[in-house]
Amino acid sequence: MIKKPQQDQNRDGILRTLTRFGGGRLPTPGSDAKAYVAPSRERRKPLTTWQDEAALKELRDLSHETGRKQQELVAEALNMLFVKHGKRRVAR
Repeated sequence: MIKKPQQDQNRDGILRTLTRFGGGRLPTPGSDAKAYVAPSRERRKPLTTWQDEAALKELRDLSHETGRKQQELVAEALNMLFVKHGKRRVAR
């Protein structure tokens, strides 16, 4: 009979260990604490869209082929859309 190794830490012990490295727990919605935001994401908001897998594959392939980030390619596409409709280029 094979014995499973005894777990010497419970969930709380693991969480305590992990939060020592991460500076604490993440703030909950509605709390006054602010989560860390990377400098490249300051003053930016996320944009979520539902796309066909084929479109996502093309975006990944184009990103790989050009060596550009997917975010850069999407910003370029948004700017092209804005210009087409007489708006200014603001995506970056």
